[in-house]
Amino acid sequence: MKQFQIFTDSTSDLEKKYREELEVDYLKMVFTINDKEHDADLDWTEIKPEDYYGLMRNGKRSITGLVKNSEVEEKFTKALENGLDVLYIACSSKLSGSVNSAKIIADELLAKYPDRRIVCYDSLRSCYGEGLMAIEAAKQANMGKSLDEVINYLDEYKLNFQSYATVATLDWLKKAGRVKASTAFFGNLFSVKPIIVSDKCGNNYGYKKTKGRKASLDELVNSVVTRITEPYGKVMIEHADCLKDALYIRDQIMALKPELKDFNISSLGPIIGATTGPDALVVSFYGEKVTISSGE
Repeated sequence: MKQFQIFTDSTSDLEKKYREELEVDYLKMVFTINDKEHDADLDWTEIKPEDYYGLMRNGKRSITGLVKNSEVEEKFTKALENGLDVLYIACSSKLSGSVNSAKIIADELLAKYPDRRIVCYDSLRSCYGEGLMAIEAAKQANMGKSLDEVINYLDEYKLNFQSYATVATLDWLKKAGRVKASTAFFGNLFSVKPIIVSDKCGNNYGYKKTKGRKASLDELVNSVVTRITEPYGKVMIEHADCLKDALYIRDQIMALKPELKDFNISSLGPIIGATTGPDALVVSFYGEKVTISSGE
């Protein structure tokens, strides 16, 4: 029987099927597009992904916000009142201030619930890199492992959870300012497609350039087949309204590593999608520890 409730947030892109199966909840961030604020709902109930990315293709920018304090307080309180401790596996602190905001609220709540614990854990990840961490942590919690045991696991293995991405254009990355790279990296070269990694410090780091779209997709495939360490591990492919390319990545990985069977294809969530723009692709999996660093 689990002793604590696991939360993640909107950047994890954790789909309903996993949240329901493993009893994981998430804290909603917000975004504003076309002059309307929306909850960053992972089920896309307010706006569909094709409409969201369609607006961006038409030049509309999405402005994102942190997890709402009211939601943190409400959901944490509910867990505490049910006799559970709390583990919030949060978006990298290098990408969002949500983990630090949640810590402030946690301290206030613990004054009212001194016998309980709240851990706001900096995953150093986003997208399904963060989501896979939540999945594994929830499996362990549901097997009865203690909060300390799960935290120790995350401390030891969080750099094994990784995400690699590419985008169709550098424009959205430059506007958002959420990717570490040299000024030269963002040179106005139409055919250059970057490869971005969640680095060991928690930054999204543009560390490699490829020439053309197909080369960037093939490099994502290469990242999986050379680094994945679990033969039956999950490969999570997310796309910003470019399903055909997501299927290409899946098929190429299957051809090169037929022992990999567990693939999941889903829409890239609105928070990370605001940074990457339409036609972005992200592949997340468990593999060799990430050692790449942007220098921070």
